[in-house]
Amino acid sequence: MQLNEPTRTPLPSIVVVAPWVFHLRCGIGGGVLCFRLLKSLAAHYSIHWVSFDTTTNDVEAGKTALREFCASVTTVPLPAPQPRWRLRARQLLGGPPVPAQVMESREMEDTIKTVIARSSAIAALFQFPQVAQYIRAGSAVPTIMDTQDVSTVSIYRQWRKAGSTKRRIIDGLNWLSWARYEMRHYATADLLLALSETDAGVLRAFWADVPCVLSPVATEVPPQVARGPGSYVAMVGNYFHPPNVDGLHWLLSEVWPQVRAQMPDAQLRVAGPQCPPQTPELLAQGVHMTGFVDNIDAFFDGAAVSVCPYRFGGGIKIKVIEALARACPVVATSVGAEGLGAVDGQHLAVANGTRAFADAIVSLLRDPATARNLGESGRAHVAQNFSFQSKTLQLMTEINALAARRRHALPQPAAQAALAREAMP
Repeated sequence: MQLNEPTRTPLPSIVVVAPWVFHLRCGIGGGVLCFRLLKSLAAHYSIHWVSFDTTTNDVEAGKTALREFCASVTTVPLPAPQPRWRLRARQLLGGPPVPAQVMESREMEDTIKTVIARSSAIAALFQFPQVAQYIRAGSAVPTIMDTQDVSTVSIYRQWRKAGSTKRRIIDGLNWLSWARYEMRHYATADLLLALSETDAGVLRAFWADVPCVLSPVATEVPPQVARGPGSYVAMVGNYFHPPNVDGLHWLLSEVWPQVRAQMPDAQLRVAGPQCPPQTPELLAQGVHMTGFVDNIDAFFDGAAVSVCPYRFGGGIKIKVIEALARACPVVATSVGAEGLGAVDGQHLAVANGTRAFADAIVSLLRDPATARNLGESGRAHVAQNFSFQSKTLQLMTEINALAARRRHALPQPAAQAALAREAMP
């Protein structure tokens, strides 16, 4: 007697469109978050990946990692580079912002349409503002725009922090370009996702006709973390991202000299893609430009304090979440702590202004017991409020609801046949 194995119901398909190849070592905080989210969603959906064939670190390793859980991985080459002056001139004349222009591709548009049709997708998920220009290419199915960082918010804050008149003019024009771009493309989505309450509020105000859902940052919190006292202050980021560039400049030029004045032996390690080069002058100040690190968990585990010196930017800062998940005490500005729901002095230290930020770092370096308690409390807060399980379930609910509404809105077979007859000559 032959027993037939039960047939498995195929998983519904979704198409994911991204600007870069995401993986755990890509060096982009938002990319790591998206990678982990998609890996979690792969237990419930057949994931079909589409992106440009680029990332900040190890593209091929990223594609290999994606293939472990994606049903298909399709990458499109970036368009041939254009002179920077031409991109800037087009932006000034009312065109898209430069990062979006760099990713303008007819091949990408055609690929999205092809993958959606081939996979019989029930929805398309677009991640990061650079690919918002392709939402219309996915309009055959419900479209979800996962904003990650609402540039209308973050670049406005960048403009407000600009020091010189020239910088304010450049940043103001850049903000107008991003605002026009986002206003145009976000309006074409069926659903918007925001990482923070601030971003969600702006999206709901400017795109009132498009539903917006708060989908907070999530991270993996290990059941136990074995930490020593730590030996250095850590800053992690990708240094092609303006808030990181500005924050690092402020940290090195204003904050760190005040830390060293109080603690001459203090050490600072800066990690991440496109990290500035090491110089003798920096080394003399105890500053080590580590660059890309393979094991970010080990980097946080070896730190006495992690800092987030953001003075502008939107969303929730993923590196803060990751540091807290390792029980690494954090000093952040109000912008760096935004959206966490964390309490100053209980889950992390919040400090604004050069002297206050420097004093907060020194205080934790001098008091390891307080730093340890702060780190453990921050870790418990992250474990309770930023789990992947809740983020995944929420997104599944939204995807399934959109797909169901689209099915009900389509004509029934009899109506479709009647329409087809009426269309016949």
